[in-house]
Amino acid sequence: MKTVLIILLILHGAIHVMGFVKAFNILPVKQLTQSISKPFGILWLTACLLCFTSALLMLIKFSEWWVVGLTAILVSQILVIRFWKDAKFGTIANAVIAAILFMI
Repeated sequence: MKTVLIILLILHGAIHVMGFVKAFNILPVKQLTQSISKPFGILWLTACLLCFTSALLMLIKFSEWWVVGLTAILVSQILVIRFWKDAKFGTIANAVIAAILFMI
């Protein structure tokens, strides 16, 4: 179950990169139709880094990894709510990650 969670956190984090890339016009992101301000772009990057950090902390068996994971999900869900039109399916990913997080 931990391996599944690590993979989900990495994939979910990678998806959050799209918001950062769109906000800073690094590349065109056709999947995101809403405009993203630079401050929100930083929040998208923060969610990404929190997901990656949580996965890394799990890998090195740091006992408080779940705090970072829970924070990642909360930040992610804030972004989902704000950018609902484009990111609504992120709620499913956040719910699955949260469920696994609480089962471990």
